[in-house]
Amino acid sequence: MKIAQYLRDLYASETETYSRLKVKVDDFMRQHKKDSWHYISRIKDIESFALKVETGRTKPDALEDFFACTLVVENLGSMAEAEKLVMRQFKFHERRPKVDTFTLKPPDSFRFDDTRLYVRWKDSRVSRPIGLDGLLFEVQIKTFLAHAWSVATHDLTYKTDEKSWPKERIAFQVKAMLEHAEISIAEAQKLAASASLNKTDDVSRRISRIIVMVNALWPKDGLPRDRKRLAENINNLTESLGISLDHLQKIIVKETELGKGTKTLNLSPYCTIVQSLVNQEPAKMLKYITGPKKEFKIYMSCEMEIPDTWNLKRVTNAILDVR
Repeated sequence: MKIAQYLRDLYASETETYSRLKVKVDDFMRQHKKDSWHYISRIKDIESFALKVETGRTKPDALEDFFACTLVVENLGSMAEAEKLVMRQFKFHERRPKVDTFTLKPPDSFRFDDTRLYVRWKDSRVSRPIGLDGLLFEVQIKTFLAHAWSVATHDLTYKTDEKSWPKERIAFQVKAMLEHAEISIAEAQKLAASASLNKTDDVSRRISRIIVMVNALWPKDGLPRDRKRLAENINNLTESLGISLDHLQKIIVKETELGKGTKTLNLSPYCTIVQSLVNQEPAKMLKYITGPKKEFKIYMSCEMEIPDTWNLKRVTNAILDVR
């Protein structure tokens, strides 16, 4: 594409300045964003720059998105946290849309409307100026679903060599479905209480009951964040051994009264339970781990105390640590 020399010279000059800005912003975002977030940035290429100027909507030397970056967050619930991060570090210029509760889109439209913050770089007050103070740039904040849509449909709706009604129709039908998914995720707590979804099953009941049990028996800092996975492991253990949850709880309480159980410091909650079963139900444990091969294997830490009389060479249903 032929581009006027004036615009080429201006682009080269702006690129030099905004490349330095990009390094600074990239460093900040990558250091301060949550590990679960994704971050990308770009400097507008020369063709996009020229085409943007030719829209007549802005002066060539005043593009607000010559440099732009994107923070991608888990879901709608994380949007405000990401916005606060940006607003604390940079000088606010403009937000689009101005507020989340008002839109210019009609209800049957699903066009682009991600949160965009237009902010300016602020030089540090305690160090030498770096010549970037006041530079305007764009920060988009979007969810992973919205980001996935924009990446997957980029060639259908944005920079393309044709105007295709059916392709754009498909892209925006997908966007409508993803928006519905976003709302469902954000409002999952409320939706779960609805009459059509407020159900359970036997496994869910047992898992929930185990979570209640471990929360009552162990201090909070002694449990993993993922209580559900721990409860699933305990459920597989008790189901395989044919031990009721009431009996298991009595075993853990008894072991704790003996100075073991939940007072054990060198074993995880799961391994503590396995150790308690070794102590209180040795016959059942030995029969299972040396019996006919099963799908479920009991993990047994090398830090556990196993009776010397047990012949571990015949183990078929246990995973043993090797020192």
